[in-house]
Amino acid sequence: MPVMNAKRMNAKLMNAKLMNAKLPVMNEKLTASLESARQLVDTRVMPFAIPAGRKAIKQFWQAREIAVTRLSPAVENALNASAPVRIEAARRGRLAAAALRGAEGQIAKKRRRWPVALVFLGIGGALGAGAAWLAQAGKPVQLTPVPVPDDSVDTPTKDLSASNGSHPLDLTDEHAHHMH
Repeated sequence: MPVMNAKRMNAKLMNAKLMNAKLPVMNEKLTASLESARQLVDTRVMPFAIPAGRKAIKQFWQAREIAVTRLSPAVENALNASAPVRIEAARRGRLAAAALRGAEGQIAKKRRRWPVALVFLGIGGALGAGAAWLAQAGKPVQLTPVPVPDDSVDTPTKDLSASNGSHPLDLTDEHAHHMH
């Protein structure tokens, strides 16, 4: 609060004393004026204002009902039609805010990438299988033979397992000396 000098303070006190001296006279005049204004409002304004207010309230509710029934579908259609534009505007707004903050590039949306990876993995596998099939086309199929023992099927096989575990198994090949 600024410091007041003595002259200004004295002038304010004098004005306050004059106001207090004139205040009862002003109060009487003001009270009489207010009373006559109240009577004027009660006799001339209120008989017209109350019915007009009631009519305005009735018209307001009618207009509100019309607006709700007719405009709500139009507003809903407008919202649906403008959804892509609003989404793009929001995206551009985020990019502009990011640019002002000093960020570079686009803001990446967080989304799952594994479904895309699986699709491309499947496509790659299919392409690889197709390439292998085409590379083998026209070549004869070579089967690897299963080794068959030299003994005939009719001769009994030697049991190499120990029935009671008293002697170790003999796993040597009896026909090993025939190979050269």
